[in-house]
Amino acid sequence: MSKKQFFHLCADGHQAQKFILGKKDFVAAMNIVALCAANTDVVVVAFTLEDTHPHFLLYGNLRDCVEFKLMFETTYRHYAARIRENGTGFILEIEIFAIGDDEKYLKNVAAYVVSQPTKDGKDIMPYDYRWGSGSMYFRRNFYIPVWLFDEMGNVCHQESFGSMIVDRKREITHSRTHTLPDDWLIADGLVLPSNYVDVTMFETIFKSPNSYRVFMSGSRKQDEEILGREAAVRGVMLEYSEARTIAGDTFKINFGTRDPHKVDPQGRIAVAQILRREHKMTFRQIADVVRLPESEVRRYVP
Repeated sequence: MSKKQFFHLCADGHQAQKFILGKKDFVAAMNIVALCAANTDVVVVAFTLEDTHPHFLLYGNLRDCVEFKLMFETTYRHYAARIRENGTGFILEIEIFAIGDDEKYLKNVAAYVVSQPTKDGKDIMPYDYRWGSGSMYFRRNFYIPVWLFDEMGNVCHQESFGSMIVDRKREITHSRTHTLPDDWLIADGLVLPSNYVDVTMFETIFKSPNSYRVFMSGSRKQDEEILGREAAVRGVMLEYSEARTIAGDTFKINFGTRDPHKVDPQGRIAVAQILRREHKMTFRQIADVVRLPESEVRRYVP
């Protein structure tokens, strides 16, 4: 089992299209974050959802963080396919980036995740943004979370997940196979992030409100460092016909067949390593063309 550490998960906003179209999608995506938090062994430290892409700061081992990523992608795709007339109509390819032991870089990422809506030009500060965890940190005394107000400014009634009927629970989770703890609280149809976001862990990263303030106002150079590391790790997404041809050629050269199903898992991992090393393919695409779970590819392919 790999060690637990911090991971930054995000999708490429330039590639994403129609991820979220309105409030209903935002609520669904928020609730699916809660579902993933409840059903994987990871800690959600921070997250932000925008109309084009999500950002997460998670703590756990790689396998569990990959499980979180895949559950979020799959559940949200199924939700979108169910409610949209023409299928999903969007791209959602979330990548995982290990943060490592660099304390300053961890602070950069934590602040970057929370401040994305403001940095992307939205007319709102992170602590007032509804679709993420930015309003939760370094708050003291009598603080009413933004999710407890409806659009008219009225305080919403809270109810426990366990008190709901089965159909209502499925409306909340968008899943028939996974559920939430009975004592988790919901307000106005939204699973409250206070049920699952580890505020203490986030605040411990910065140690003080002043440190948090400094990193929240980070320079362009700090953002470029994050984007540069993402680009180096993300890999190249080829056209699938080209990726399949390259993979088939690699299998043929090494195992005498173009069919990955005729090669044992160890051989498929060997091909996956070649595709990553020599062609810089993304983990998702490698998993598709060698016919292995993405979690296994990430585990054995550097």
